[in-house]
Amino acid sequence: MTVLGIDQIQKDEGHIFYRQKYSGVATIEIVSKNVSFPLTFIIDTNPLGIKTIEIGILPQDVSYPIIPLKKALKEYVNTLSEQGKLP
Repeated sequence: MTVLGIDQIQKDEGHIFYRQKYSGVATIEIVSKNVSFPLTFIIDTNPLGIKTIEIGILPQDVSYPIIPLKKALKEYVNTLSEQGKLP
């Protein structure tokens, strides 16, 4: 399983400055088949600057174990955040 990307990323406006909510369309490769689905994720930053990433509910039709999928998506989102590629 490989995360190919997250497209159409939009930042949802909120009133809490240390909690950023995003939505987009994730594309993953599962056994030479590409699957796309809507995705929401939240990035929380604590007072020490440590980021915590929460992945929203994933669709049931993704035929892959949820825990490794969420872990891969969190790593991908963390990379996007570190590189400054999030809106």
